[in-house]
Amino acid sequence: MNKPNIFKYATKELSQDAFIYWLLDHANPEYESVNQGVKEVAYKLLKKFFELESIPFPEKINDLKLSKQHKNIDILCRINNKFTIIIEDKTGTSSHGNQLIRYKELIVDEFNEDKVLAIYFKTHDQSNYTKEEEDGFKVFTRSNLLEVFNTQNEIGSEIFNDFRQYIQEIEDEVNAFVHKEDNKWNHKNWIGFFKYLKKELNRGNWGYVPNQNGGFMGYWWAFQKNEYCWQYLQIQQETLVLKISSHKPESYTEFRKICYQHYLNKARGENLSFEKPARFGKGETMTVLTTNYLVRNDKTGLINIEETLEILKKYTKFIETYALSDKDFTK
Repeated sequence: MNKPNIFKYATKELSQDAFIYWLLDHANPEYESVNQGVKEVAYKLLKKFFELESIPFPEKINDLKLSKQHKNIDILCRINNKFTIIIEDKTGTSSHGNQLIRYKELIVDEFNEDKVLAIYFKTHDQSNYTKEEEDGFKVFTRSNLLEVFNTQNEIGSEIFNDFRQYIQEIEDEVNAFVHKEDNKWNHKNWIGFFKYLKKELNRGNWGYVPNQNGGFMGYWWAFQKNEYCWQYLQIQQETLVLKISSHKPESYTEFRKICYQHYLNKARGENLSFEKPARFGKGETMTVLTTNYLVRNDKTGLINIEETLEILKKYTKFIETYALSDKDFTK
């Protein structure tokens, strides 16, 4: 049934904190007679946290204490006065500085425990989780959450059902790039496409790139480095560009000229459609060549995902094969 959903309006992290807190509190033995379906999901969510940390789940929860913003931690969960779970909850933002390391150290010191469960709870997408994992947190993604949610079919709770629907709609929109024309792709559709590319190319990162023209969703990969500059590929939504980032700003125009002529000649030899950009920019990071890369189905107008991927693999091999070395800048 189509109806207003409170979580479409309450989109801030504090609203999500409140839902997580509300859900986990159903596992509290103090509330034995509450909604059993929600209670079952709460247990399964906690069990998933323990699985991520490779810690056996308690046979029984005799005591559960929750707190919000304890030492600035979004949610802290204590189970049986023995296990402590730090939950750092994020929607569209990511962690910053050493906050995660600090949180973990504070709780280890406070409860004198060697092993604290540290969960990075992320319902929107992030290009990579390298920093969070290096900081000692286990990543719990939207797909992990839906997996837990979908173990229960019907639950008699409007709060739970609204949140599950809200999260499912985010997932569906991210994956909708496969059946929408690219000129109708929104921010989430581009994220879904870039997630697909990252999985298939096994490299790269993506994100929003602001500029004076309104910005774009970008994906960058195939970095080649020498003493003078980085050379790499970047998708700027419908356009693929070859870029350089100079380590020596005083010589960036000279490096751009060398790279432009080199890659243009090699592209013609490989029958690739790289062209000179409409205009050369100025600065440490510059576009050298540009092309269209999306392959569309003539009948449907939809992107042929597999053929587009093969095109990008060709350009990846191209820059890896013909990347300029130090000596090419010193002739």
